[in-house]
Amino acid sequence: MTDATTLMGRTEEREKAYPLWIERLFLLVAVIVVVLSSSDIREAVDHAWLGPIVAYILLPLALLACVELMGRFVQGQQGS
Repeated sequence: MTDATTLMGRTEEREKAYPLWIERLFLLVAVIVVVLSSSDIREAVDHAWLGPIVAYILLPLALLACVELMGRFVQGQQGS
């Protein structure tokens, strides 16, 4: 068995390597956006406990989901 075969005996072709630096760049931008805008968002919501929840929980989760979607989009474009 060679490195290019699976346990089922199928041969697999190597595709172009996925550039992980793109996802790391997206994640770094998301972290910078959270750091720079979370206090502004907390003040904009102007609620005792809802403001921090939106600014420090929902915003990072939403940006993380966006980064993941952008990474998958780039990966899909890279594979085709």
